[in-house]
Amino acid sequence: MKADRSEVWKGIWNKKGQQANSSLHHIDGFDLLDVKQWNRMVYQITKPIGIKSGDLIFECGCGAGAFLLSILKYYPDIKVSGIDYSESLLEIARKSLNGDFYYADMTNIDFVKSNKYDHVVSFSTFHYLSSEESVRKAVREMVRITKVGGSVFIGEVSDLAKRKDAVSIRELTHKNHVHVSASNPDHLFLPKNLFRELAEDMSLHLTIVDQDTFDLPFYETAKYRYSVYLIKNKCSSSR
Repeated sequence: MKADRSEVWKGIWNKKGQQANSSLHHIDGFDLLDVKQWNRMVYQITKPIGIKSGDLIFECGCGAGAFLLSILKYYPDIKVSGIDYSESLLEIARKSLNGDFYYADMTNIDFVKSNKYDHVVSFSTFHYLSSEESVRKAVREMVRITKVGGSVFIGEVSDLAKRKDAVSIRELTHKNHVHVSASNPDHLFLPKNLFRELAEDMSLHLTIVDQDTFDLPFYETAKYRYSVYLIKNKCSSSR
């Protein structure tokens, strides 16, 4: 019986959090980027969200907090919170950021109040989920806790249409990584139509952007990933 992808990665992240002794974005898996490159990427892909001073931002799969910390660099007057399924990474996030950080799986965050946050984000996490059904559950939860008129951002989605390209690229970029086979990355690759169907079903405004359209020449992974931007309208439903 094949091991559950989400549980396998949960073990990997727990172990990495326990051994952490480097910058937050390296702890969160972006070993190939220096801090300047990391911050540049975060700024470019979050600019379309329209973050404003005073906004409340909640991250699903916050890890050690690298993504939120980088956002705070550009928008210092926002308030951040999040959840993660790795207790060791959460411990680092709590020490690194001011905010509420909870131990939970993003597919079930029913303890979080509906219509509470201006922006709900999840960056480089969906390829660790178990299945398309898990993705649907996570998106619906993210939409539920977002205010009407607010946005949901899902970044770093591995494109099913580019899976062969991903394997070739990772054979080069990840050949020295010990966590996962470079030739067969145990990631969930998702079709863009999945998000189109969810957006239509929940009456959300949707924009999908291939990540290689951003100016990120230093980031090879951008060639096979995309970002999803959703706006929650008055008629939107998270059913």
